[in-house]
Amino acid sequence: MTEMMKIGDRVYIRGLVHSDCLGLTGTILDVRPSALFGPRIQRCKVDFNGKIRSLLNIHLVHASRQSGGSSLIAA
Repeated sequence: MTEMMKIGDRVYIRGLVHSDCLGLTGTILDVRPSALFGPRIQRCKVDFNGKIRSLLNIHLVHASRQSGGSSLIAA
């Protein structure tokens, strides 16, 4: 099930390995329904430390849901 996002949520990207913001945590600035997809798909404007990106909520995960045992970036 797709997670619904709201303004102010802390999120990170999943599934978009080509993104320049992969591994960063961002804050949602704006949320709108997507005109091209179903009613549960949202287009989110996210601020990743000054890099503003527009992403679908299916590519975002709430930062609080990140498991403590795994890392997004290998050391």
